[in-house]
Amino acid sequence: MKVRPGLSLLTAACFALAPATIAHAGKPVRGGDTTPPTVSIGAPGAGATVAGTITVSGKAADNTSLAGVAVKVDAGAYQTATGTSAWSAPVDSTAYANGTHTITAQATDGAGNRTTTTVTVSVQNAAATPPPDTTAPTVAFGAPAAGATVSGTTTVSGSATDDTSVAAVATSVDGGPWSAASGTAAWSWGWNTTTLTNGTHTVAVRATDAAGNAAVASRSFTVSNTSGTPTVVDSLTTPEGAKILVYSDASGWTAQQVYDLLKPNAYELDKIGPSLTVKAQAATSSQTSTSAGTTGGVYTSFRATIYLQAKAGSTFTSRPDQIVAHEYGHAWTMYHLYLTRQGDWSPWLSARGLLGDSRVDSSYNWSKNEMIADDYRMLFGTSAAVSEAGYINSEATDPRLVPGLKDFFLTGWAR
Repeated sequence: MKVRPGLSLLTAACFALAPATIAHAGKPVRGGDTTPPTVSIGAPGAGATVAGTITVSGKAADNTSLAGVAVKVDAGAYQTATGTSAWSAPVDSTAYANGTHTITAQATDGAGNRTTTTVTVSVQNAAATPPPDTTAPTVAFGAPAAGATVSGTTTVSGSATDDTSVAAVATSVDGGPWSAASGTAAWSWGWNTTTLTNGTHTVAVRATDAAGNAAVASRSFTVSNTSGTPTVVDSLTTPEGAKILVYSDASGWTAQQVYDLLKPNAYELDKIGPSLTVKAQAATSSQTSTSAGTTGGVYTSFRATIYLQAKAGSTFTSRPDQIVAHEYGHAWTMYHLYLTRQGDWSPWLSARGLLGDSRVDSSYNWSKNEMIADDYRMLFGTSAAVSEAGYINSEATDPRLVPGLKDFFLTGWAR
């Protein structure tokens, strides 16, 4: 090598070595550390089921030095772990949906070399407990109008709503005991005013939701029954214990004739009979009134009264089997609703394919009480009872076409 004037041999040698020691930005220095670290996850183990906040931990090592360890879940951002050769990081599993998720641990050494490892776990967090329901339902009267004059057996009706669902509606007269009404969102109750003195009386209605929240409304009426109120002219207590009364305003019926019509349409009459009264009369349209009493919050008693309107032009006179089977269907299904199912409608709604259907109780034909009574008629009534009228709700499936529904009534509803 030729030495330029003014430069020593040492300086010239330094210039000759300089290009071999300069590193380009972002690239390791020639001859530097290119060995990546190692990293492992000790906990949780592969396939583990986790819940809540968990600690992900493990070990890492490098041939020179570790710069740090970071952890992420699925495609999320890395979070720095505590420690290096022995490291750990908290992970809140409640931030992720239940199911399979991948945890990744990444170790980095001082030269920027990186290594990752993964473990797959199953997140299974219990559903959050919903806040307690403290909102009371609303309940209102529809008919008769406030202050109306009533007589005989009068149908009192109205509506009820709740932020979840109305469990039951009950009525009380002048502060007396509560009696179960038929229906919830659309409710009705047959009020026999003949047991009261003429004058002003107050009916209260109470709606209760599943959480026990209740709301009460009241309305006053004027009872005015004339001295010509019909009287019982024929009666019969059946072998099953049912009472059949024929009133003086009824035409064309004896108590025995009513029993002969009732018996073939009345499944389990021996069980329902002691709680049942059947009245053949003319003043009240054919309907059924039921009530249930409780002891210690458990339904323990039941009463039902079937009113059969026995006058010219009435449905009972023109289609007696259909009316008797439908009205007895109310008594039978309500008996088991309270004493067997303790007021729980959901098994029938599920068997019927109507659980969660918003149409239920949206109208008279979609009323649970009316549909279940007509289910009974179509499944347990005589051939005449079935043929005299179609199913009450033309938009719903004929109960005879619902697979297993009759068996459900026999072994599930009336178990």
